[in-house]
Amino acid sequence: MPAYNQAECLEPTLAALAGQTVGPEQFEVVVVDDASVQDIEAVVRRFSDTLRLRYVRQATNRGRAAARNLGAAHSDGDRLLLMDADSYAAPDLVERHLRPDDDPGPEVVYGRRIEPSWGTLARLRQRGFPDDGDLLPMEGDHRDLPQEDDGVFDVYRRTAWMFGFTHNLSLPRDLYLEIGGFDEAFVRWGYEDTDFTYRIYRHFGRDNSRFRYDPRAVCYHMPHFRDWFTEWENTKPVLPFLVAKYRHYDVEFFTHPSGDHRRVARTLPFYEDCREFIRDHPGRVDGDRVRKAIGLPDSVSSLWIGFEVASSGESQVTSIDHAVDHGPENPHLFGVRTPYPDGSFDYAVHLDLWRMLTPIDLSALIMDSLRIADAALLVLSKDVRRDPADGIGMIDDLDYFLSMIEPRYRAAIGYEDAEMAVVRLGRR
Repeated sequence: MPAYNQAECLEPTLAALAGQTVGPEQFEVVVVDDASVQDIEAVVRRFSDTLRLRYVRQATNRGRAAARNLGAAHSDGDRLLLMDADSYAAPDLVERHLRPDDDPGPEVVYGRRIEPSWGTLARLRQRGFPDDGDLLPMEGDHRDLPQEDDGVFDVYRRTAWMFGFTHNLSLPRDLYLEIGGFDEAFVRWGYEDTDFTYRIYRHFGRDNSRFRYDPRAVCYHMPHFRDWFTEWENTKPVLPFLVAKYRHYDVEFFTHPSGDHRRVARTLPFYEDCREFIRDHPGRVDGDRVRKAIGLPDSVSSLWIGFEVASSGESQVTSIDHAVDHGPENPHLFGVRTPYPDGSFDYAVHLDLWRMLTPIDLSALIMDSLRIADAALLVLSKDVRRDPADGIGMIDDLDYFLSMIEPRYRAAIGYEDAEMAVVRLGRR
């Protein structure tokens, strides 16, 4: 556990670990002092007789990512339980995270975090632990939703990586090392844990079943002062950094300014189903067909997003081709938040994928397109239509769409034939 000051929280956190249902010989506690001003070492020394403790100090404040990596390097266990200095453990927390050798369950286990109010805090300080029925509505963990029988996330069935918080998370030490630990480029508060769990997700080929949420493995987040406004403002630059780092729609939608990760967790599976529907549909037009129809001059620069949009003969074309495997040279983005600088292109051209987006995400795509390009072209394949039987929803009614956009942007059908319609958007 990293500790930066918070001595008043660290003491009860260590006391709770000293009172676990498993003996201290079954686990060690590594406290990494991230150049605190408070005397963290003195707090640690008070538990030297009741816990197997290691104290490590960083000479300069380098952030939680570097602190966790240093702690892992000084640990001996085959399994790592990541906690914070303010993670007050229920008596059986360590026991819940211990894994027998023959346990075939998921590699990564998320424990539950309770946000105690003052009444619950008073009870904890008297060594009492409330039942669920005693908790106030706002004290519970927002991941407390129906789970499948095998423990894999249900509502988060494809996005478990979004909800891995390192105040109460365990994984094999070997896995920690295989993915390279935490990215030490994260030096401020926020998202270093999301980056960590997303890399695990990709390490296993985007296999959500490698994660499990165990609501019985409980810790309590000790109250402390939070300047949420400043912390959020300091964290905002991390979001475009994540998009540029991974260039995948998983992270693109996660960093959407709406910030509602539960909404994204519900929406992404739908988008992936729609994406497959469009990919396999025989009626969709490809990039070559669109180029012949709209005839963009060779001198203009353009970004193309969709299936079969790559062009081998045009140096001014940048493509995000979902028909080609994702990789460093071919990102898989939808265009909601792209890593390109303002004014990078003359045109941003979107083939069909834009049609499946919810109004909030489609609005973001339009704004980002007109940030990076002078004009946006939205291509609609007329034979690719909404199929209620398949649960697919997408824009067919261009009149309504244009009426929605026109108050803010110039919007009109710039080209139309029997196979497709092309909407042209521009700034007023």
